[in-house]
Amino acid sequence: MTGAGGVSCATPIADPWRQRAARIRRVIQELPGVATYELVPEGCAGGNAGSGLWPFHAGQFNMLYLPGIGESAISISGNPAQIDVIPHTVRQAGNVTNSLAKLREGDVLGLRGPFGSSWPMDRCTGHDVVLVAGGIGLAPLRPAIYQLLARRAEFGELTLIVGSREPQLLLYPSEYDAWRAAGLNVVTTVDRADDS
Repeated sequence: MTGAGGVSCATPIADPWRQRAARIRRVIQELPGVATYELVPEGCAGGNAGSGLWPFHAGQFNMLYLPGIGESAISISGNPAQIDVIPHTVRQAGNVTNSLAKLREGDVLGLRGPFGSSWPMDRCTGHDVVLVAGGIGLAPLRPAIYQLLARRAEFGELTLIVGSREPQLLLYPSEYDAWRAAGLNVVTTVDRADDS
């Protein structure tokens, strides 16, 4: 898909309402009907790492636009300290997200944002923090996890309670061991357990 419009990546984000073209660098199939799309704004050879052109805070979202289909608000699911790509974890649930699922690496879509309030990370300083998520709800909390672990010494005990209907539907399970090693107590719960 081409022709999403927008401005050059050489222009810093001054107006989040202004649309930019973004190319899909990689698609990661997370679960059936759920994928993470790593987006790079057009004009950013290899991304915008260190340029400050697409900064975001944990808890914010972007508007993803597909010409002729529509747009949808999707949480940013990446690390706010790594802005060379802008990951969005998306569950197929409607016209826009079903059409997005048909796109492949190299395809282009429209991107506006970031929008929304961020998680109050500084208010957690010196306190224990418990994060609770179920299913796709872990996606908007993932940036907060990255921030908490990057500043691990500033917080008390860190706990993530994450659930799903079945064990194979837990989101980002390949990251749980690294999160545990970095100081996050990861507790999983499922509605229908298997032998493990």
